[in-house]
Amino acid sequence: MTSERMVRGSTVALILCAAALGAGCGTDEKKEYAVPDSLCGVKVSARLLSPLLPPGKSVKLEHKDTLLNHGNIHCNVKVDGKTVFIATQTWRDRGNSALSMAMIQPEMEPEMLHGGWHFQYSEKGAAMRVDCRTPKKPGRDLFAIPRIPGPQKPDVADVKAFTKNYAKGVAQSDQCRR
Repeated sequence: MTSERMVRGSTVALILCAAALGAGCGTDEKKEYAVPDSLCGVKVSARLLSPLLPPGKSVKLEHKDTLLNHGNIHCNVKVDGKTVFIATQTWRDRGNSALSMAMIQPEMEPEMLHGGWHFQYSEKGAAMRVDCRTPKKPGRDLFAIPRIPGPQKPDVADVKAFTKNYAKGVAQSDQCRR
């Protein structure tokens, strides 16, 4: 075999290996942690949350009530110490659309959003109006807003399915009880 053929063969092998690693095919990364079935007191489907989280060794939930007892709650999901997912519950004046809520989230680009008045979603997050029968704050609307600031890029259908599940959990939480 000539040295030119060897170089070409090595180059092709190197390119194929790099492509496989870039696609995640050459790595053994997996979730070594149990995916939570509750986000800071809100019951969720671990099966629906799992595709939104990256591989890693450990998971930790961090509850933040930024305006103490005003009902704006953030649940940060940390994998290996890095915030990779944020589940937010926030109250707004009546008349705000899901689009207006989604557009103020740093992860969601307006041109990537899909949906209607009550529900907007993209691969990096969503905003959905929660159907509260007896809202803790009458005269206001509650939104469930999952956001993905981490490097993961889940399928939009997975974000949409999880958001519907999360909003249902929020509707059954203390936010929707007087």
